[in-house]
Amino acid sequence: MLASTTARPAPPTDGRWLIGRSAEHRELAFRLGERPDLLIVEADPLSGTSALLALALDALPRPVVAVDARRTGDAGDLATAIADAAVAALAPQAGGWWNGGPLDPEAARVARRLAPIAIDELRRGAGDTLARLRDALEVVAILGDGDALLAIDHLDTLLERLSDADARELLAAIRSERQRASAMPLLLIGRTGGRLARSLRDPAHALYRSGDVLAIHRATPRRFVDDLAMEGSMVQEPAALVAAAAELAAGSPAYVWRIVKRGGPIGGAPRARALTAWQGLCWDAAPQTAQFFEALASTQRAAPSVVCAISSGVAPYRLAINDKTVNAALNRLRARGIVFRPQPRNWAVSDPMLAAWARQHAPGWMRRVAGSAQ
Repeated sequence: MLASTTARPAPPTDGRWLIGRSAEHRELAFRLGERPDLLIVEADPLSGTSALLALALDALPRPVVAVDARRTGDAGDLATAIADAAVAALAPQAGGWWNGGPLDPEAARVARRLAPIAIDELRRGAGDTLARLRDALEVVAILGDGDALLAIDHLDTLLERLSDADARELLAAIRSERQRASAMPLLLIGRTGGRLARSLRDPAHALYRSGDVLAIHRATPRRFVDDLAMEGSMVQEPAALVAAAAELAAGSPAYVWRIVKRGGPIGGAPRARALTAWQGLCWDAAPQTAQFFEALASTQRAAPSVVCAISSGVAPYRLAINDKTVNAALNRLRARGIVFRPQPRNWAVSDPMLAAWARQHAPGWMRRVAGSAQ
């Protein structure tokens, strides 16, 4: 999703990131154009949402403060990231002073505007974390004159690192600031079924029904083909190659375009070219994928077996493990974005490269069961 905590994210260099995502991009641009007080995006993992956000935010006539919450560990880290991004985007002339330089006349004017706020604590990461978060939100409101849009991407990555109580307090702090007369508009991006999305449906939560929601799901291979026909002028590769890449990559744009790029100069039919390119990418990444798979056991002891089962098309509850343990593994894997539910009754591994590795290295009985079901 968004790539920077210090400035507005740079948009993708070409229009291929809209292929398979054009309808979602139009909807996101329309929603932001309506200037909602709070818009929450619920996105499938690796769905290309970050690129859509970069394009949509870059086209807005209002200033944007973009923050990537993956780099934060608690409310205090998030506060510092927001304040840093606000100064960089809304008062770049004060950037040197904010980062420890001298207080020149331009920076002094900014410092006077921020006088009601505990600036030193924000800059040093000191003091109460929730108080710092409220101050950081106020920095955005002051420097942006209440008009700057604050976009916090990957918020569920942070929320899932916290206890349930701490996550609720963080979101409650954001909600309380939203109710101030001088509050700025807010865009929060989380995962499908994540804590952010669940908070909107929880009557006991501070964010309950507090904003508009936009769901962004993985695109189907058919969507890539349809969008190529309408908006593919910047894509020179044949539609059959893109469609095959989309099928192998389970609709994840980041992998689709890597397959297409790698499969471009290879001779042969488009489907064969895509398969060869995908196998090459998987081979190159195999050591890292294997290491990540091994680390799954630290998430929950049954997690590797559950990932193998889902990747092979075998229902995880068919494993010789009690249902309570399987359920715990699924919940922890989903909390970390490793698996998600593309449909209410189905599970999928988020990263198609991890899914391919787990399928190839699944136990023999699992591969035979999956083969007999086809």
